[in-house]
Amino acid sequence: MAIKRVRVEDLRTGMYIHDLNCGWLQHGFLRQRFMLSHPGQIQKMRDQGMYEIYIDTERGDDVAGAPTKDEIDRVLDQQLKQSAAAGAALPTARVSQKEESVQAKRILGEATVMVDGLLHDVRLGKQVDTAKAGPLVKEINASVLRNPGALLSLCRIKEADTYTFQHSVSICALLVSFTNALGMPADLVHEAGLGGLLHDIGKMKIPNEILNKPGKLTDQEFTIMKSHAAISRDLLSGVPGISDMAIRIASEHHERMGGGGYPGGLPGEAISQIGRMAAIVDVYDALTSNRVYHKGMEPSEVLKKLLEWSGSHLDGDLVQQFIRTLGIYPVGALVRLSSGRLAVVIEQSEDLLRPTVRLVFDTKLGLRLPVRDLHLLHATEEIEDYEEPDEWGLDPLTFL
Repeated sequence: MAIKRVRVEDLRTGMYIHDLNCGWLQHGFLRQRFMLSHPGQIQKMRDQGMYEIYIDTERGDDVAGAPTKDEIDRVLDQQLKQSAAAGAALPTARVSQKEESVQAKRILGEATVMVDGLLHDVRLGKQVDTAKAGPLVKEINASVLRNPGALLSLCRIKEADTYTFQHSVSICALLVSFTNALGMPADLVHEAGLGGLLHDIGKMKIPNEILNKPGKLTDQEFTIMKSHAAISRDLLSGVPGISDMAIRIASEHHERMGGGGYPGGLPGEAISQIGRMAAIVDVYDALTSNRVYHKGMEPSEVLKKLLEWSGSHLDGDLVQQFIRTLGIYPVGALVRLSSGRLAVVIEQSEDLLRPTVRLVFDTKLGLRLPVRDLHLLHATEEIEDYEEPDEWGLDPLTFL
């Protein structure tokens, strides 16, 4: 199968779309793979701000000179490793992952219940009570400062019936980490976290049959779903004392650098810095999470997608900073070491290529290993690449 990436302006009928190359909720097509049968499909891609998509040249027409997916993957792998050169953007953990995971589980559980209540109030027409959310944001920030990976790795685990609430908590934790990594003052870190918690409150005004639909949305449903960003902005604008930063996170997290986002179609620098940051963390959390209609991707693979979408969709400089915030092998990633052993990343070090890992499997012997931690910063082994857990029948998060 020859998969190539081509620009939308180079598409012609008779080509077979293999991947629209954008996150869920970023397009209104019912399928990711289909034959281009009429020009209206191409115009729809333009209208929705798509720039580059993947075609299958064995199932449709080719584009001479277009790069193959394998060629692009090699470049992205190299770019990802180059991102590590500047070092970690957050200080190394003050508390061990094992110790902080106890607090992180408690915080995550309490946060999900609290956000559920906040969003339920919005559905009933009540005003958002930000006083309830403030202490929670402080707890999330304190956990991130003690050990960023503990809470962020747990945030990847989401249940179908509480996804909206858990996604909001994840965006809060990711924005708190991101703003800390950029050295923002404590008051702005807090406002960013609050904005993350509340960024999707407009979804409470979307009909449940659309919000929780276990599949792709129709064009009409997609238009209704997209309205949640503007609704979130309007709801938060009416809350006394809410910051402009929180409102911009809600309003701009679906905007794109190329101007094809929503609700405003804002281009480039017209999107605030925090809005561009929110777009990055929103895509990252959506793509690493399991949903009814798609399986979550591995964190390192999603970081590569963020690099690929830099410029057209996302702010490339901020993507680099985000990668340095999480590490190129984020906590919970399954990696293959030079010895052939598989390990789960449990903590970052100042050298992003040499995190602390937990040994779990020997690929040469085909055996589970007695669980043991290895500090790659002080070891001769190194990470060769990340691995797909399903191929080995492993769930990395259970080893945390």
